[in-house]
Amino acid sequence: MPLLPAGLRRLHDAGEPCAILVRTPNWLGDLVVATGFLAALLERFPRAQVDLIVRAGFEALPLPRRGTVLAFDRGTASAGAFGKALRGRDYSHLFVLPPSFSSAWMGWRSGIPWRIGTRGEGRSALLKPAVRPRHAPRSVHLLQEYLDLLAAWGDFRAERFPPRLDATPAWLAAHAPAGLPWRGHPVVLAPGAEYGPAKQWPAAHFGALARALSGQGWDVAVVGLPRDRELGDEILRGVRAGFNLCGATTLAQLTALLATAALLVSNDSGAMHLAAALGVPQVAIFGSTNPAWTGPLNPRGRVATRREPCSPCYARTCRFGHTRCLNELAPAGVIEEAERLLLAAPKGDRPAAGE
Repeated sequence: MPLLPAGLRRLHDAGEPCAILVRTPNWLGDLVVATGFLAALLERFPRAQVDLIVRAGFEALPLPRRGTVLAFDRGTASAGAFGKALRGRDYSHLFVLPPSFSSAWMGWRSGIPWRIGTRGEGRSALLKPAVRPRHAPRSVHLLQEYLDLLAAWGDFRAERFPPRLDATPAWLAAHAPAGLPWRGHPVVLAPGAEYGPAKQWPAAHFGALARALSGQGWDVAVVGLPRDRELGDEILRGVRAGFNLCGATTLAQLTALLATAALLVSNDSGAMHLAAALGVPQVAIFGSTNPAWTGPLNPRGRVATRREPCSPCYARTCRFGHTRCLNELAPAGVIEEAERLLLAAPKGDRPAAGE
């Protein structure tokens, strides 16, 4: 064991955790990235209970755990009240993955003896220990930042613990959307991005991609939230076999649908990380964000990005108003990358000649 800071040394010397609670991230994509951390936790502590706190709405996902999932709804309980309600559950360790003050406050109110999280946001006094980051902000993958919270027990690397979902064949069959209008494996497009327009490739570019792949015989489905419905219609205009499923699936159904996809093309979004955790071939399009920090950890994944002098800016909207990083990322390159991945698809997944 290398020399550890005093707080981590005390954490290590306190003994093995017996009952662990993990406060998972609030963003869907970050939650899926954190499944790699959960896998490492389960491997390192094979006899410990591992329960999860998730944002309400995410509890249906097949997340790695060895215990229960507690849904936190900010509309019905404050972080402090939710934390106080955890008292008496006899957890020995709480891992606080979100960097927010409210997440640490929830932990402090719980009274759990060890509350491990990254220092910052004025929350160090609420954590025990408050871990000093090992890397400069956004200089390593987000998963590695989470794994660094396990430094008291070893060196855990993102390459060894990629994100994964416990989506068994039985789980996928139980959550598969009924009455899908295609045979086989579609190409799925996810043009939305909850974060903001600086992460969204233009609809016209997605439309060019949809027409190109539909012309090769592929069924094309667009997925997203109900508010993305008009965007889906715009993308599929002129597409031979196009299906707009925006707002038509639950999160669990979307996950099961993605598991059947021949390919996903998406922005940096929750759908992107779901596909990566399922091992689905994918092209991930990056604008204002940095694939080195939040890119898909998927051997079957590719990234399409155009670097500008101002990028990555991590902004929700382009402060210059041009969003060149996405507007000038031409469809031709994304189509070419998509075609390469589809050529590698098993023969049974491809459309028959003449379709």
